[in-house]
Amino acid sequence: MKNTVTLNIGLKGAARFSAAFLLFGLAPISLGTAQAAQWCQSISGGIFCAPKQEKTPSWCGTKEISLALADGTAQNPWRQLATAAAINEASQCPNVISWSHTDGQGNTQKAISDITSLAARGTNAIVVFPDAGPALLPAIRDAFNQGSTIIPYRAKVGGTEGKDYSMFVGFDLKQEGLDWGNWLAKAMGGKGKLVYLGGPAGTSQSIERGQGLTEALKNYPEIEQIGQLPFEVTNWDADRVGKALTALIARYPSIDGVMVDSSYGVLTSGAFQRAGRPLPKIAGEDVNSYGCTWNELHKNNKDENFQYTSNSAASWTVRLPIRWAIATAAGGKMDQPMTIKGPDGTEHEIAGPGGKVIKNFALDDSLAGKAFCNPKLPDTASNSTSLSDEQVLAALKGGL
Repeated sequence: MKNTVTLNIGLKGAARFSAAFLLFGLAPISLGTAQAAQWCQSISGGIFCAPKQEKTPSWCGTKEISLALADGTAQNPWRQLATAAAINEASQCPNVISWSHTDGQGNTQKAISDITSLAARGTNAIVVFPDAGPALLPAIRDAFNQGSTIIPYRAKVGGTEGKDYSMFVGFDLKQEGLDWGNWLAKAMGGKGKLVYLGGPAGTSQSIERGQGLTEALKNYPEIEQIGQLPFEVTNWDADRVGKALTALIARYPSIDGVMVDSSYGVLTSGAFQRAGRPLPKIAGEDVNSYGCTWNELHKNNKDENFQYTSNSAASWTVRLPIRWAIATAAGGKMDQPMTIKGPDGTEHEIAGPGGKVIKNFALDDSLAGKAFCNPKLPDTASNSTSLSDEQVLAALKGGL
């Protein structure tokens, strides 16, 4: 168990406390402020807490609940940012009286144990990023049968919604693979060698993106997908991304394109730079290193070969299952759309009222001159996190 914060006074207790303040002529404590602040402010000094709202969102419901995020792994930048977004989202609800976060550390048995422990403690609502996929289904089913609202998201676990778990919040990953594959094929001039760096072995997230890539490459017979098929296993770990690239560079005289899930290791590993190779065309989730590198290289005209495209890395994805988990456990209503603001200020509707499938949005396309770089953030940060720069920097310190 990583991080558990519990508020004991409850809604009724907060109301009595506020009434006592009134009796002695003091300003009343806002129920929302008192409730959210005490569990949220104990995490990193409260930097991730949502600002006070005049009206509690309808999806919060009214029943007091405990909430947990169970991660298969928690210490890569994407997960750190997702955890911060989950805390921020949940802190909008004064009836959420405790928060827990577990880190499976990339170990399937640890992830199973985490879910089992959360259910045994009577956690009311659990959101799961199931890195290990169907191997987690028995533990998820047991938690559901014990009365927890439990929602896996992004990576599929098999089973049946409403029978084995409360619901699944998905993502159109095949379309991303198709879009990235088509962009790469055109950027590579319809020929060359391309590698896809995915996540853990068997994860549906990389399988579905790989299906989209395969569909795109049917129209480009002179492009060869190299490396392990359907994707190179990296466990979404920057070190393993670097090692995979180093091995492929040693094997192949040229690598013209890279499609990647967790983008932060492609450039920051230095694999291409150490080998004296030109940077390839890249398609994947957005990361600050892409835009900052592209701007620097093209400003100085040093490496015109490097081009890239990205969709939002979407660490904000966790916000939708957090809403669904709270609403389901606490009697809320999912009657509002969810929108995310991109780095250029554009609002994107990523899910409609009652929606359970997330629609991502395109972010960068250097061939069109669209390359985002935030000099205030490190290379490993995303530019579409739904968090402030200060929150991003705090999240990347880890320990959430």
